[in-house]
Amino acid sequence: MGFQVEKRADLAPPQTDGRDQVSTEHNPWAPKYFAKTLWLFTESDFATFVGPDTLFGVAAALSGSALTNYDSPDLLHILSRIPLVMLWNWLNLLIFDLANQRDPDSSVEDAINKPWRPIPSGRITCAQTTTLHLVAVPVVLALNYLIGAWEETVLLFMLTWMYNDLGGGNHNWIVRNGIIAVAFSQYNKGAMRVAAQMGFDIPVSAWWWLLMTSGVIGTTMHVQDMKDQEGDRARGRGTAPLVLGDGPARWTIAIPVAVWSLVCPLFWDLGFVGYALPVGVGALIAFRILALRGFSADKRTWWLWTAWTAILWFVPLFKDYGVFVRFGQKLGL
Repeated sequence: MGFQVEKRADLAPPQTDGRDQVSTEHNPWAPKYFAKTLWLFTESDFATFVGPDTLFGVAAALSGSALTNYDSPDLLHILSRIPLVMLWNWLNLLIFDLANQRDPDSSVEDAINKPWRPIPSGRITCAQTTTLHLVAVPVVLALNYLIGAWEETVLLFMLTWMYNDLGGGNHNWIVRNGIIAVAFSQYNKGAMRVAAQMGFDIPVSAWWWLLMTSGVIGTTMHVQDMKDQEGDRARGRGTAPLVLGDGPARWTIAIPVAVWSLVCPLFWDLGFVGYALPVGVGALIAFRILALRGFSADKRTWWLWTAWTAILWFVPLFKDYGVFVRFGQKLGL
C-alpha cells in the first residue's frame, strides 16, 4: 500500500502566483513593509541556516586552540560578536532565497508549501524580486567585506547560481545535497572567522571538522524534503522521497543520523557525557523519521534535526571548555 501524503488543510490559496501581480494595498518599497518582506524571504530557512551556523561559529571560537589559533578566547568578547555573526549569515541567506524564490516556477511550489512567502502572497512580484536581487548582490558583498568574511560570500554566490540557475537544486537529490553540503562548509567557516576574528590561518583540525560537518549535512539534509513532498511533486523536483519513494528515503536519513551521532563525538575523543546528547537526540530523530509520517510529524522531525545539528556543532566544547573555567575564575567561582 503506497504512502499517501497528508493534505495540508491549514494552507489557504495564495493571492497570486507572483509573476505579474502584487498587492496594491501597500507600497512594496515602503521601509516597514519592505523590511517585513525581506524577513519573509528568509523566515523558513532561518532555523536551518542562520541559527545553527551562528552557533557553529561561536562554538568554534570558544573552543580555543581546538579549532582556532587562540589559546585563551574571551567568553564575553566572543558572545558580543553574536549579532555580527548572525548578520553575516542572514545576509548570505537572503541572497540565496532571493535567487531561489524569484523564479516563477518556484511560486508554484511555494503556493502549496509556503503560501505566506512574499511572491505567492502578493507582497512583491518575480520581476521586482529579480531587481532586488541584482541590487542586493553587490551590497551584501560590500557589507561582508567590512564584516571580515567576504571570500566565503563569493563562493556562496557561485553555489547559489549552481543551485538555482543551473538547476542543481531540482533534478538530482544527491547533487542538491552535495551543493548544500559545500555551502554549509562556507556558512560555518565564515561564521567561525567572524566570531573569532580570524584570518586565513585556519588550523588543520578546523578543516577536518568543517569536512565532517559538511558530511553531516550532505547525508541528512533531505530530511526537510519529507514535509514538502506535495509542493515538490507539483514542481517536478527530483527530491529523495519522490525519486526513491517515501519509505526508502526515510532510511537514507535515519542511518546517517545514527552514524554521525557516534562519529562526531568519536572525532573529538570524548567520554560518555560527550556522547549522551548527540546520540540521544539522534536516536529520537531516527525513530521519528521511520515511525511517524505525515506533514505535521515530518515538520517536527525537521525542527528536531536542526536542533541536532546545533548540538553537534557544540561538540568541540566538550573537548576544551577552558573558556568557561577562566570566566568562572574571573568571577571568583
